[in-house]
Amino acid sequence: MNKEIIRLQPFLMNSVPKSGTHLLHQLLTGIPQLSMDISNDKKKFFIDDIYFLTKNNFENHYDRLKSLSINEFGLGHVWFTQDYVEILNTLKMKHVFLYRDPRDVLVSMSYFITNHWKEHPFHELFKNLSTFKERHLTLINGINDEWLDFNNYISPFYRWLDDKNTYHVSFEQLTQTVESRAETLRGLISYLYEGEITPFNQEQMLNKMIGNDDPRTSNTFRSGKIGSWKLEFDEELSTAFKKNAGELLVKYGYEKNNNW
Repeated sequence: MNKEIIRLQPFLMNSVPKSGTHLLHQLLTGIPQLSMDISNDKKKFFIDDIYFLTKNNFENHYDRLKSLSINEFGLGHVWFTQDYVEILNTLKMKHVFLYRDPRDVLVSMSYFITNHWKEHPFHELFKNLSTFKERHLTLINGINDEWLDFNNYISPFYRWLDDKNTYHVSFEQLTQTVESRAETLRGLISYLYEGEITPFNQEQMLNKMIGNDDPRTSNTFRSGKIGSWKLEFDEELSTAFKKNAGELLVKYGYEKNNNW
């Protein structure tokens, strides 16, 4: 163990909503001396609707990101915009981006809106719909002036996958196998510390990160399984999703084509 206080520069952990945000938060806060108070709204960053983009809140984000302390990170759901790229570049801030199969995101979001997200415009509507299939279809298609269709809402997050300065982590990498999780976390440790001294050696760091994972402490956790969409989608849902967001699956490697 290195007894010195490690001075890791602040960074941003950004994710597609319902892609394992709390999982990665727990893994990161398992790193000795690293913290992120998830109950503190000043440490959280959200740009995920067209209304935000009309309010010039980028300056607010810049100031709050700049105020993060050594050995601390911010957390949020942030659409890709050139303004945000420039903020991160100006602050010389590292950026970790978590994503997941968009179909699993859709299903998880549909359940979350119904059971927890009381502020969402669809919450009351979803309570009055009798099946989750109806809710999934509503989320795919959106409603004018209330919520964007799924592709237009979700695709701006995935555009971070095209940013070469961002470290990309998939939910699947973190959960598929013990080996894929370990390999991904080793890469994440190397990215964050980039040759700097770490408080423990890499394998000790890895074990501490994994040991801090406890899904029972997350009030947003439902099942956390890969491919749960297969239990929900029928032909109608699959056709609707392909028409709306099928290209997203192909572009980012979840399918080779629309024949799934």
